[in-house]
Parts: sequence; structure tokens; C-alpha cells
Amino acid sequence: MKKLLVTVCLACVTLFSFAQNTALRQRLEIVEVEINDGETMLEVFQMADNGRYYLSVGHLGIGDDIIQFQVDPVFELFIPLGETLEESMGTLRQLQEHLKQPVGQTIEIQGCLSLAYPNDEWETVKVTTRQFLFSKLLEFSLERDGYIRATHIARSEFNSLVTSANFYQKLHPNEK
Repeated sequence: MKKLLVTVCLACVTLFSFAQNTALRQRLEIVEVEINDGETMLEVFQMADNGRYYLSVGHLGIGDDIIQFQVDPVFELFIPLGETLEESMGTLRQLQEHLKQPVGQTIEIQGCLSLAYPNDEWETVKVTTRQFLFSKLLEFSLERDGYIRATHIARSEFNSLVTSANFYQKLHPNEK
């Protein structure tokens, strides 16, 4: 009886270890930059199901123009970069060029705030250049229910992300 029970358990374990869960979408990481020892993550990735490239600027705080509280560790802000690696590099370079604009300059792009994976519910995201002490920042923000949800990315971290993505593109010249 014990042999039969052990055999059935091993068969179940084997079956479950090879089972494919299609409910979970796969993110293929291209480049990742950690800020403040993993407190915030910048990531360029490709979705395996549709082949599109996205930028994740991490979790947004909630508050107003001055004070932001980090209370949402689940939802991420995703910015679509393009259908190909070359298009996505163009979008990243456009955001990098925006850092050279005077403080307070704003551009509007599309993005989505969602759980774990980007969806098709696009919102207008404002990207504003800010100055903090001696460093320029990119502020990604959107307004919901009278509150501003935002995150701030320093120039050095964003430049590191673009440089790493550019290196990835040189290593994989045939990737589209």
C-alpha cells in the first residue's frame, strides 16, 4: 500500500512540475537597474505573448506635487516603447533627451498602471524634468481621484538604463 501511495505521489509531483500555466504572461527581461538597493526598479522588457517592448518605472507613490508616500508595492507603471528593439531604443533616447530640457518642461506619453503586466488600459502620463540639489530627475506622474501618483528617476539611473539597453542591442543585432 505504501508503494502505491508513494508511486501516485511521485506521479502527481512529476505531472505538476511539467504542467504549463498559461494564465501567467511571461516578461522577457532586457535590462534592469536597481535604485536604492532594490527599493525601485527600472526595467526594459519584452512581453513573450505580443512581442512588444515596455519600460517599467516601478511603483508609484501617492500624494501631491511635493509629498509622495510609497504605499502601493504592487502596481507598476508601464510605458510602451515599441514593437521592435530599434523603436524602443528610439523612445528611450527621446526620454533621455528630455532630461536636457529646462526644469519644469513636461511631455505627455501613454502608459498603464497595472498589476505585474501591462494591459490595454492606457492613460496619459506626464514626464516632467525636475531638479533636486545637483541632480536632474525625470518625474513620471499621472492623476487619479484628485491625487498625483508619481515616481522620480535620477538622470544617472536613467542614463545607466539607456546605456545598458544600447549594449544589449549591440550584443543582439538580429533581434527585432
